[in-house]
Amino acid sequence: MLGLFVQRHAIAVSEYADVSVLAVVSDERNKQVFEIETNVQDGITEILIYTKKYKSKIGILNTIVNGYRYLTAYLAGWKILEQIGNKPSINHVHILTRAGVMALFFKIRYGIPFVITEHWSRYLPHHGNYKGILRKHLTKKVLKASAGISTVSDALKIGMNAMDLQHSNWQIIPNVVDTKMFQSNGNSQKDKRIRISHISCFEEQSKNMSGILRAAKALKDQGKEFELLMIGNGPDWEQTKQYASELELGNSIRFTGVLEGHDLVDEMGKCQFSVLFSNYETFAIVIPENLSLGIPIIATDVGGIPEVLPSEYGKLVMPNDESALTKAMLFMMNHYQEYDAKAMRNYVEENYSYDEVGRRFVEIYEEILLSK
Repeated sequence: MLGLFVQRHAIAVSEYADVSVLAVVSDERNKQVFEIETNVQDGITEILIYTKKYKSKIGILNTIVNGYRYLTAYLAGWKILEQIGNKPSINHVHILTRAGVMALFFKIRYGIPFVITEHWSRYLPHHGNYKGILRKHLTKKVLKASAGISTVSDALKIGMNAMDLQHSNWQIIPNVVDTKMFQSNGNSQKDKRIRISHISCFEEQSKNMSGILRAAKALKDQGKEFELLMIGNGPDWEQTKQYASELELGNSIRFTGVLEGHDLVDEMGKCQFSVLFSNYETFAIVIPENLSLGIPIIATDVGGIPEVLPSEYGKLVMPNDESALTKAMLFMMNHYQEYDAKAMRNYVEENYSYDEVGRRFVEIYEEILLSK
């Protein structure tokens, strides 16, 4: 999912500037130590270098070998950029820390400034995955050397600040919604039977799918007719399906698996509202994607969600409050048609479109390059 967010940011910027993407992906399943793939997609030059992740019983050896392979891959990718005449004026790092170390190296070597965008929830208090003396030292060093940083929400900024990560040039720039794709075509037929969507990566710790299922069970026990569409896949998908069976939700629930593109939009468009019952979130892209289709949403009052979901376009409940979630779902079943679909759509276009997000990034680049 992170790759998708980065890709959309790159596309947004490409409407205003020439963009090249250099990415190194390490995986022990790769057959070769190095594989290089270059292509042009959506007007963006992509250099993707896949490295075989070294894995042994000796932890320090793994760190050294994989670090060497990562460095070698990035230098090879940079050489390709130079050969095709795409050496950048500015580097934009997405997701710390390793890529930031490389950007710092290129700044020292070539004098090229860099900015950072962070998406990752590991800095939030519920996540607890920002660990390690070396990682923390390098992250602070990279951040200090950068010309600026943006996070996708103020909640993520607060989380990073609490980890003693500070910068004088800090912007909040959200993830992108493809408003051309997430657009109601007027042909999606909403049945009399209420349809509710939940879209996620099916990771129980963060998304709390089981809480949604228990709320659905409570509604079914009250005799309510509905279909809950569970869209997506992930580590706890099978576990969630099994739990739905144990709760005897029957034809009140349907698991679609991963849906993409117009298949996703078509299913979302048939729903009267959506539900997200997360324990923590940095942004929650499914919220503005639903709003772009004119669909209200119930979500939890955590992380970046209150920044993304205005009160007039949905309802917020506290995390783990299944009684409140059940009541909110019951309310939405009876009042979903009262939400202003056109206003929701306009809100997304004004704040999360490719054009708006790209414009904001380019303003940052220009300011940095002019002051160089």
